[in-house]
Amino acid sequence: MEFDKLRELLRQRTTCAPGRRAIDALEQRRNREPLERAFALIREAREWLRLGRELGFGALADPEGWMARLDSPGGVLEAADLLDAASLLETTGWLRQQFREEAAKFPLLAAQCAKLTDFKDTQAAIRRCILPNGEISDDASSALRRIRTSIQQTRDSIQKTLKQILRSRNAESGEDYVTLRNDRFVIPVRSEHRRSVQGVVHGASATGQTVFVEPFETVEINNQLVQLAEDEAAEILRLLKELTDRLRAMQGPLQMAAETIAELDSVFARGRFARDFDACMPEFSEASELKLEGARHAVLEDKLRKEQRAIVPMSLELGGEERVLVISGPNTGGKTVALKTTGLAALSAQAGIPVAAQRAVLPLFERVLVDIGDEQSIAADLSTFSSHMLNLKSMLGEATANSLVLADEMGTGTAPEEGAALAEALLEEFRKKQCFVLATTHHDRLKAYASTTPGVVNAAVEFDDVNLRPTYRLMVGVPGGSSGIAIAKRLGLAKEIIEHARSLMKPEAEEAAELIAYLHRSRDELDRMRVQMAEEQKALERERAKLRTEWVDRQKARIAELEAKFAEMQKRFEENVGRVVESVKERELRAQMEKSARRKLQEVRGEAKEELNAAVVQTISESQADLGVKAETFEKVNAAALQPGVKVRVRGFSKPVILRRVDGGSAEIEAGPLRMKVAVEEITGVEGDAAKKIAPGRRDNVTVSARSVEGGATGEMNVIGMTVEEATQKIDKFLDEAALASLPRVKIIHGHGTGALRRGIGEFLRSHPLVEDFRFESEEHGGKAITIVDLKD
Repeated sequence: MEFDKLRELLRQRTTCAPGRRAIDALEQRRNREPLERAFALIREAREWLRLGRELGFGALADPEGWMARLDSPGGVLEAADLLDAASLLETTGWLRQQFREEAAKFPLLAAQCAKLTDFKDTQAAIRRCILPNGEISDDASSALRRIRTSIQQTRDSIQKTLKQILRSRNAESGEDYVTLRNDRFVIPVRSEHRRSVQGVVHGASATGQTVFVEPFETVEINNQLVQLAEDEAAEILRLLKELTDRLRAMQGPLQMAAETIAELDSVFARGRFARDFDACMPEFSEASELKLEGARHAVLEDKLRKEQRAIVPMSLELGGEERVLVISGPNTGGKTVALKTTGLAALSAQAGIPVAAQRAVLPLFERVLVDIGDEQSIAADLSTFSSHMLNLKSMLGEATANSLVLADEMGTGTAPEEGAALAEALLEEFRKKQCFVLATTHHDRLKAYASTTPGVVNAAVEFDDVNLRPTYRLMVGVPGGSSGIAIAKRLGLAKEIIEHARSLMKPEAEEAAELIAYLHRSRDELDRMRVQMAEEQKALERERAKLRTEWVDRQKARIAELEAKFAEMQKRFEENVGRVVESVKERELRAQMEKSARRKLQEVRGEAKEELNAAVVQTISESQADLGVKAETFEKVNAAALQPGVKVRVRGFSKPVILRRVDGGSAEIEAGPLRMKVAVEEITGVEGDAAKKIAPGRRDNVTVSARSVEGGATGEMNVIGMTVEEATQKIDKFLDEAALASLPRVKIIHGHGTGALRRGIGEFLRSHPLVEDFRFESEEHGGKAITIVDLKD
């Protein structure tokens, strides 16, 4: 299957050593939940990469070594180890911030990073103590600074003393310097002058002509320097131990941080693989379905890319009763690649690796059993046929209903009749076990078996008869021809030999080959027609979308034009009213006219807006066909059910609307604040009893309630459904009764309707002697459906 080579492709896309180890640790699992969780993470990683971002850990030093040394009780990490530890702490801190601001878009990645511990204090302590070059900083502790200051002062004192000795001796050139031997400061003295300098000899030059002497004057101070060096080493050891203990105390969180980084590096490596190879996240079938669309063998694709060649995707589908696929066709045509592609897809999916395919639906297999290649063994004295038989015997013993069996060239290596019979018997046993089986063959007997046995399907790798070369395309449903003579002809075998070979073929074999060729041509024609139909459908969809866009643009333009005209008319009206009011000289009359004009202007504006909205809705409803809405046939609605106030369904409207009235062949409907008329036949249904209804008005629905003003009560009257004449008569009597009851104001409920009743009532109230003023109710309490009337004292 070349799964190890697939792993190598993933390793190349990691950025740190822990990530590479995580890739190496990927193995097949049968538990659906962790696999789906892994693919959900990879899906987010691929989206992160698609947005042009990256997530890498190239600056992270491999933590495996120093973390293993932490396990040793009493062990102390070296400065280099602590710097490596600091890189882990810094990487963890950086990672904690990466997805914090985009947790809503990348919730799984954010959750992985949010669980990491904050190590910034320990990280700062390490960086304060250890310099980037691995040396211990003077600022690591006050004791270390004091010791190092003393060391420097002592060195300066020793060198000063030694230089004085050199000057007093008038040392010759070549002997007038101070050096170190055995970590002690000494001066060079010629051997013949050895006795002229009292001190301790610490060695000689290579020629023996010079000895290195520590004068007695500096022995004590050199001893102090050695002691200070030992004090420095002890202080450094104490600091390293303190930092090591600090890391050891948080070993659990450190281990989790390293594992999280390894997992995320592995996840992003798989995300990069999915991006680079256009791979999909597999779906795991509940119903034992195996479906691959546009599948490719990633390792082969990588190889062909380097050769600037394209791979041919394959598609197949097995499931239900059909679980055995017999693939036939010419040699080098791609039969074995089809087996390896399917096997690698199964192994990849169950290892949490995206599948190089447009879509992959796979069962969770217990085993993937494979017999591919020439397994001839000289050492075991086994022929190719024997090796295949032993493999197939072993596979038959292990196979279950949840196994995938891949067998290449079944029945080869022995007499064709015997080999074909054995292959058919083996396939039948695998079929009885209900395994998923993909087998390749050249035997016509197996092609016939696949054609006549329930649950077994033929497939062929296509061969181009015109150019005499394989196309590597897998065609499920038809058997393949071996095309041996055609291939021999392409390879340049003499024409007379080719013709002689054809004459030696049995007539039935030639007929079978011609039938297979006919099936392939028919399949090609169907594929061509299917592609053509798909292209034509896409073209129609594009044209329809274009028409829909043009229609929407036209309607927007028409609506904008209507609104502009309405705004212009409103502006002119307001200007005219303003001029008329300005021309009135008498102040009181002018104030009354302004008040009346404002009220009238508000009414006219509202009515005009309603008419504009109704015109817009009417225009849209009449143009539904332009949007591609299919006409539907509905039964005629019973006229008795069309009562004012019920909710009805109207063709072209997605939601029910309220029926206001029916007038002959037309009906008035209300959709929110908009009203319009439609033909009765456009009404397709009436909402059931459970739907809310708007109760129709009643002609005798007059209610007068009178209480004392102190009680805060007002009177109200409902005149919905009346004519203007009927309503004004009722209102006149109602106002008299309200005045007698000393009510300061009353409500008149007349509804929206067409606006005629509201306008008639307004004209009536405007001249009524008991009315001081009137106005519409606030929007939240009914708006223009209710008029508030203030009565004169």
